[in-house]
Amino acid sequence: MKIKNNITEFEIRVRVKSNRPDFRIFASYFFGDDFYNYDSEGDCLLVTSEKWTELYVRSRENSDLWFEIYKEDEEQSLILKVSSKNIETTYIIAYFLARETNGEVLDNDNEIILMSTLEKLMGDFDLENRLLIADNSIWREATTNNPYPNLNK
Repeated sequence: MKIKNNITEFEIRVRVKSNRPDFRIFASYFFGDDFYNYDSEGDCLLVTSEKWTELYVRSRENSDLWFEIYKEDEEQSLILKVSSKNIETTYIIAYFLARETNGEVLDNDNEIILMSTLEKLMGDFDLENRLLIADNSIWREATTNNPYPNLNK
């Protein structure tokens, strides 16, 4: 937990073991809709980048719904931190980041937190449905040559 701009934020660490998916899939998963109205910022040069290490997503409809992913430090790009002012959101996003990268969620002692434990800490988040939405997201079809497959439909 940290305090930033007088707001308490919760953090959790994820050791990623592979590239990240198109960042838009995180929004589809979190908001439950491929076309939810949100703002984002990050360090990918192309929307289809799989090498990003920074991502900030905030709902335009509810400013309390947001999360941030960033490198723990400049030299260590395999450890990413997930942050939000809502502790359940940190678990929700850390779970998905670990799932998508074959990674591991770590506690403060670098011990692995089991995915089943994270599932119990997500509050009333409908994990099964949101994973289905993410797995079937149109952004999974995005490529460098066709970054907006929704325009073809």
